[in-house]
Amino acid sequence: MKSEKTLTGQLLSNPVPVDSSTVLLSAGSLRHFGEFMVPIAVLLALWELVARFGGLPPSLFPPLEDIFRALLKMSGDGHLAADLAGTFTRLFQSIAIGAVFGTIVGTCMGHFRMWERALVVPMNFLLAIPGTALFPLTMIWFGLTEAAIISILIYEVALTVTVMTWTGVKSIDNSLIRAGRVFGANGLSMLWRVLIPAAMPSIISGYRIAFSRAWRILIIAEMLVSVSAGLGYRLYFAREYFQYDMVYAGLFVVGMSGLLIERVILRTMESMTVNRWGTVRELK
Repeated sequence: MKSEKTLTGQLLSNPVPVDSSTVLLSAGSLRHFGEFMVPIAVLLALWELVARFGGLPPSLFPPLEDIFRALLKMSGDGHLAADLAGTFTRLFQSIAIGAVFGTIVGTCMGHFRMWERALVVPMNFLLAIPGTALFPLTMIWFGLTEAAIISILIYEVALTVTVMTWTGVKSIDNSLIRAGRVFGANGLSMLWRVLIPAAMPSIISGYRIAFSRAWRILIIAEMLVSVSAGLGYRLYFAREYFQYDMVYAGLFVVGMSGLLIERVILRTMESMTVNRWGTVRELK
């Protein structure tokens, strides 16, 4: 008992120091979480008020209770997990291929005049053709298959990332490139050590725009192409059978999934690169 009292006294007289950075990190995390959740809570509250007191038919404007009940039903029967897995698999496969291709081609266009002269006209031609306009062509080539969807997404992602990377690399100050050469950066080392890091703000912006375009096209494509699972497929299925609560539940999942990917993956990538390097400033 005496030893316990002695130990307690020592702890009280010599408290364990608290890392201020940990406290600031926790406070910052809570602030970011609040900034993320408050607008969503406000929108949900407004929806509930209109659904309850707006005088609209529940089939056209169901209350949140019906929507979340449909969401729980989708989760319970396994459809939600299968749809999320199918949609995310198509999305990440397409973004991985298109982003790598677009980053490399855009960097070469921005750094080598020969690449720019050879590709700028074909690129401008392709920019005038939206990805959704290519659905008839991809269906002729691949039929109503997964390949028809993924090919469209790769096209849209690669084209968007190429344009943004090309613009970012062309905007790099020549003094930075000369400094890189002084320190021995040539060829591939110039690409990885100087050009891509300096153009990273534009590249990250390209990834954001490419994701948003690919996400919208993917949901539409899953309504048109014969797939066994997917968020777009579930929306089409629910509409065919007049399951309006399922339609709204599916739209809620689509919106929240896109929001979480943007905030968790793309925002984290931005924080680990351009914010950490100081190439863009963080708004307070």
